[in-house]
Amino acid sequence: MEEEKPFDPQLLRRMMMGDFSSDSSGFSQPSKNINKSSSPKRKVELDLHFEKLFPTQASLSSGEKLKLQIDELNHFLKDSKSQGVRSAYLIVGKGEGILRKEVKKILSNKNIRFAEIANPPYFGNAIKVNL
Repeated sequence: MEEEKPFDPQLLRRMMMGDFSSDSSGFSQPSKNINKSSSPKRKVELDLHFEKLFPTQASLSSGEKLKLQIDELNHFLKDSKSQGVRSAYLIVGKGEGILRKEVKKILSNKNIRFAEIANPPYFGNAIKVNL
């Protein structure tokens, strides 16, 4: 019987992010010479629902939650730009619209083009940004 090896969360994360190949080692090293136009396009999205971002901090006030969501948005936009992402989806949900309004205000202030997505799978609950 095969001996069980310890679980490596970083290895699982890499596998889930597609950092593996069919060679004997099981993993590929990221190539520095990837032509962006030939690489497969992957949908980049950020779900800004508070319970998705911070599942253990439900006891915060609405204002504190909104601040954390906005901080996460700014971090996501900065990272996406630095990685050369051209477009991304921000899932804002329906709710009272406070988060949606704040996200639109931030995108406008940063001169980032955006549009609400009414089509599936978002049905009006997301904003597409062009970075």
